[in-house]
Amino acid sequence: MTSKILVTLANNHFGTLAINSLLKKVPSNNIIGTVRDLSKGAKLKEKGIEIRVGDYTKSETLKEAFKGVKKLLFISSILNEKYPRQSQHKNVIDAAKSCGVEFIVYTSFIHCDENKSALSLDHKYTEKLIKESGIKYTICRNNWYFENDLLIWKKCGLEGKKLYNPLGKQKIGYALRREYAEAAAQAAAQALIINNPKPIYELAGKPVTFEEVGEALKKISKKDFEIVNVSKEEFAQKLKEDGYPAEFIGMWSFMINDYINGCLNFGSNDFSEILGRNPTSLESSLEEILKE
Repeated sequence: MTSKILVTLANNHFGTLAINSLLKKVPSNNIIGTVRDLSKGAKLKEKGIEIRVGDYTKSETLKEAFKGVKKLLFISSILNEKYPRQSQHKNVIDAAKSCGVEFIVYTSFIHCDENKSALSLDHKYTEKLIKESGIKYTICRNNWYFENDLLIWKKCGLEGKKLYNPLGKQKIGYALRREYAEAAAQAAAQALIINNPKPIYELAGKPVTFEEVGEALKKISKKDFEIVNVSKEEFAQKLKEDGYPAEFIGMWSFMINDYINGCLNFGSNDFSEILGRNPTSLESSLEEILKE
């Protein structure tokens, strides 16, 4: 196995998890990681991984980083008001084309081609660029992370506070961040040995309601808190009253209509296919992240 895999955003949470998973599948000298600042890659370098500078907002750094690279695990950037995600992602695809990258694994958003969520727009745009590039690809369309709502689970499962439910019976296909990262790593590893891997994986855990999450939290924490149905306006107010960080409240304010309208209510058999096992169960997932 001589071909190397380059992992972008190698030092962020998802990138680190993906690399840790890749290290179980390929030798460290077959992995390259990009970071915005070389000092951020010290821990990865200690694992034997080559570190290069690659900044999505600076196309010249990407072209330098991608030299000689044939396989690319392209981790989507976070939302950034100063640097639109679409322009960042275009820089990545343009650099990949100019450097002769032959295969891209991209972390996208669940059913982004038909999803009504505002989050799907940047991913739909990026997928179009990839498909038009002529580069072979596997797209991992990820649903929501359990960790995105960790602060809520901790309030209930660790402190026994009320769980306010603004979603009624609407469901979310949560799964663990590390398992989405493992799926991306598996897709990248497959690209080394399979000529035509599956082009799209729709990845999601078993959809659950807030009430089902609450009952699971009660069971594992042995705390008997109340689950209270509230409107989305009341929910925002409760978050403020309970002292949640402004960033978290902002995320929920941005996502609440998507939650309510079922934009995350997707399950998937693809997860079991690419992992070779079922995703971690609801209770076990909550037990794991409550230890963080």
